[in-house]
Amino acid sequence: MVDNYQLIKNFIHQAKESGFNKKTLLYSLQFLVSVVILWKYNLKFLNPTWDAISQMSRTFVVLGVEQNPAFVEASTMVPIILFTSLLFYILAQNDFSNIIKKPDYFTSYSITILSIFVILISIILSIVLDFSANIGMPFLLIGTSIYLAYLMNFDNTTVNRIFQEPKENYIDGIKVLSPFLLFILISIFIVLFPPIIKENIIEILSVILIVMVMISALHILSESNNILVHDKKNSALIFTIALPIILYSITRLLFLLHNPDTVTRERWDLSWSFMDDTNRFEINAWPIQPDFPEDIRWKFYLAAIINSVRVTLVSIVLCTILGVIIGVTRLSSNKLASTLATIYVEIFRNLPLAVLLFLVALQLGESLPLFSDEANISELIYYSNQGIYIPNPEISMLLISILLIAGIWSWNKYRDYNAKKDPDYQYYDNPLIWPLVLIFCIFLIFSNASHPEYIKPNLAIPGTWDIVEGSGFEITPEFLGMIVGLTLFTASVVAEIVRGSIQSLPRGQIEASISLGLSSYQRLRLVILPQALRSMIPLLNSQYMNVWKNSSLAIIVAYSDIFYVIFVMMNNLGKLIPLFLLLLVTYQAGSLLISGIMNYYNSKVTKVKI
Repeated sequence: MVDNYQLIKNFIHQAKESGFNKKTLLYSLQFLVSVVILWKYNLKFLNPTWDAISQMSRTFVVLGVEQNPAFVEASTMVPIILFTSLLFYILAQNDFSNIIKKPDYFTSYSITILSIFVILISIILSIVLDFSANIGMPFLLIGTSIYLAYLMNFDNTTVNRIFQEPKENYIDGIKVLSPFLLFILISIFIVLFPPIIKENIIEILSVILIVMVMISALHILSESNNILVHDKKNSALIFTIALPIILYSITRLLFLLHNPDTVTRERWDLSWSFMDDTNRFEINAWPIQPDFPEDIRWKFYLAAIINSVRVTLVSIVLCTILGVIIGVTRLSSNKLASTLATIYVEIFRNLPLAVLLFLVALQLGESLPLFSDEANISELIYYSNQGIYIPNPEISMLLISILLIAGIWSWNKYRDYNAKKDPDYQYYDNPLIWPLVLIFCIFLIFSNASHPEYIKPNLAIPGTWDIVEGSGFEITPEFLGMIVGLTLFTASVVAEIVRGSIQSLPRGQIEASISLGLSSYQRLRLVILPQALRSMIPLLNSQYMNVWKNSSLAIIVAYSDIFYVIFVMMNNLGKLIPLFLLLLVTYQAGSLLISGIMNYYNSKVTKVKI
């Protein structure tokens, strides 16, 4: 590691040698602007952080009753704040992979082990010693977090040398450990310091952070050719800059949970015990249909998640199929087909999804017959503006069809593996296999299905017909409207992704496939699309996550998705913050799941890494 003092000295020396010119003036202005911005930024977040820790550390006990509603025990507050800082520190160090893959190889993450010991020592001292609430405790927590940022300027090799050969490397040991000891001593005896220091302690901490940022920036400039060191210094710089807002966020959340104001404290009560009560409204869901008013809110929440997942999965499949067809059609030599595909893309891509969903719902309401019209197709499918009833397939036949498709897919993969392993291995790939298999599976699924049973108790009165419950599978107009809207909208974007990915391929692909005697379908399936997948998948990943998030617009067509259910619960209960956090976690978890699946598939398609 380059010595900080020598680094600054070299920088000043280079500045003197360069003399006063336009470039030097520009660098000086950039430096001054950076210092001013960092100064304002640090004070903006460190001041409320200091005040929050101070208020939560004060205790006023009268007759055994705590009078400060904002008080938080040190055994609770200190671990939360410091372990949060430690979590971000480990993320910045990128040591999770080393800890998981090589848990016994301590030298690969020794500096992280040192930081954990530092956090544990600070927690123990905060519980054992009586730090001043006004200044001692805030300085301990902020100072320990700053020390974590300071540790990022060292590497594992330096720490390993200190503990393996302490006598020979005592100078490095002083550099590494002395700032922490200094922070601890100041935290204990800071009440004895002159008032001028105590009154400006936040400004002093801000100066320390600015100096650390500048030193990290100088390290990056001086070691720009060393890629490994460069990445580590970048992480140290980012963590040091982000530290004030990290501390502010966690202390602000803690303070809101223990706010002196009763109304604010109740708003931020994050206990979800109210979800164990029975629900006050009814929703339409499948396959889990919660009973109103017997079932608790958690079951309604689960049913709403499944509703959102159903819409998302079906829309992803349909928009992918339609998008690929439209995208390929845009590249067709047939002017009529390519023009129609272009018109489709330009119309639906530029139409707001909310407006599209409203138009789809309006059109479905106008197109589907009234409930009194008794419309049906061969007495197998009954449809009206109240719903569509189709034959209800047996679960056993559905499972057999899934196993059949999985078996044929596995057999094709096995043949591909043999073909790659043995160049002499040959097999005939009939393009009609999959269409025939799908047709057979559809026939198998509905061969023994339960048909909708039409009943009409009063023949003289129109509109009294109904379907016997459980005899048919119902597709609600709301579900159909969401599927149509999401599919049409997302397919227009997928079509552009497909078109752009195909056009990004190098020239000669089609000519080479023609020379091999491949048909148009074979050229597309075996040559063009497999190569285009490398650039398509990252973009499709974003669109699939957009489908999941755009499903929150289901309230426009009155579909009972997770957003609709949580929104109604908010209005009924007034528990806005806990329900909003529940909604946030739900959508975040769904997005991360989709991203993880697509990233895994992307890793199988391409192995290129930087």
